[in-house]
Amino acid sequence: MLRPIDIQNKEFEKKIKGYNPDQVDDFLDKVITDYEAVIKENKSLKEKLEVNSTDIERYKKIEKTLDAAVVTARETAAGIIENAKAESENIIRRAKLDAQNLEKQIDQEHIKRQQEIAAMNTELDAYKVRLKALCRSMEELIDKV
Repeated sequence: MLRPIDIQNKEFEKKIKGYNPDQVDDFLDKVITDYEAVIKENKSLKEKLEVNSTDIERYKKIEKTLDAAVVTARETAAGIIENAKAESENIIRRAKLDAQNLEKQIDQEHIKRQQEIAAMNTELDAYKVRLKALCRSMEELIDKV
């Protein structure tokens, strides 16, 4: 690659009908200045390209990590939802069983109370009969007095 110093140090043969050396030197000075600017810009662009390439690689790694995290989060969410559904079904099933057991207990308690009421009514009827008999006996006894 041609360097600015090569342009500056270049010597040309002098001929009688050649170009004006001062004009050539002025032009070469401009070429050297522009060429140095192009080289600096090229170097700067290469450095930026390297930085950007490094950034792109870093961002690709981050993107890959984020994609993996999203996949993991989706799988975890799906598992949580599935577990929650299973747990809710178990809770509902247990609640239904508890409700059935409670209903049986209430029915049994109701039957027991009905039996107790019936027994008390029977006992009350027996007391009434005895009380009536006692009252009749007393009335007969009073009548005899």
